[in-house]
Amino acid sequence: MSKIRAFILDVDGVLTDSMIYLSDNGEETKTFNTKDGHGIKLLQRAGIEVAICTGRRSKAVEHRAEELGIQHVIQGAWDKKSSIAELSKALGLKTSQMAYMGDDVVDLPAMRQCALSFAPSDAIEIVRDWVDVVTQRPGGRGAVREAIEIILKKEGLWEQILERYV
Repeated sequence: MSKIRAFILDVDGVLTDSMIYLSDNGEETKTFNTKDGHGIKLLQRAGIEVAICTGRRSKAVEHRAEELGIQHVIQGAWDKKSSIAELSKALGLKTSQMAYMGDDVVDLPAMRQCALSFAPSDAIEIVRDWVDVVTQRPGGRGAVREAIEIILKKEGLWEQILERYV
């Protein structure tokens, strides 16, 4: 199997706890986990690209992606399979070099294209049954960080990353 060179993340239910908060004036906010964010930075330092592919559109996602230096952000992706195919071309990678994390049926076509698939512990049952790895943590509560550590260890990069800290 090819080495993982990119990790694609859904947002609602993966990077967030799937809750959408709306103010009285219709402004949407989301809550993101800082451990997930630091994990994304670790993955980037290891030379693995991180991308976002979500069916919804949100300014909060744009802001969080910018904070984390995520350059490839696909919002409004109703056909995630096509979005992943386009992303693989943009990154110059094969889908066999990509991992994907999602939590609902809309993510399954994209997951099936990628070499490695993850779901948070609170993903819907059909997704948990299909993916390669179900994290112990739920979406928005460290599931992304857990998946990232699995990727770094699988790729033999974990010890190298830890050298910076210990």
